Amino acid sequence: MKHSQTDLDMIRAYNDGYRVVNQVIYNPRGKILKGSVNNRGYRAFKPYKESLNIPVHRLVAYQKYGSKMFDSGIEVRHLDNDKSNNSNSNIGLGTHADNMLDIPEEVRRENAIKASNKIRKFTNREVALIRKDHQVMRSYKDVMSLWGISSKGTLHHILNNKYVTTK
Repeated sequence: MKHSQTDLDMIRAYNDGYRVVNQVIYNPRGKILKGSVNNRGYRAFKPYKESLNIPVHRLVAYQKYGSKMFDSGIEVRHLDNDKSNNSNSNIGLGTHADNMLDIPEEVRRENAIKASNKIRKFTNREVALIRKDHQVMRSYKDVMSLWGISSKGTLHHILNNKYVTTK
């Protein structure tokens, strides 16, 4: 198995005596390290000048699970979905699906709507016009041709489902 440079730095730091106890990062001499928050919102620290920032939750997982965290398809999870909670009891291993299910349902739904809005072609006003045109024309083929819709499934969805965008 090939490890990322961050994981190699983390393993080296662990072997040199860096530890996380009760969410506090200690260097090998017992000095408390402050750390910082990385660009992904995770608390991290840099044990060596030449090393990358090591996410604290990954060191906690390595302390708790060892090399199991590197198994294929396994991710380190924050069980309560709070990236700042690196307590031993809040760190677990699981699949990507498990990790996604740690996110509250309402947040997952909001994220899905945001993502779908980015790929939607029609504004709310255009959807209303498409529906009106279908009421008049009564033909999928004609409405699809008029609006440049290439799929009956797409038109069916526009006509029969909640199709609201933020545009």
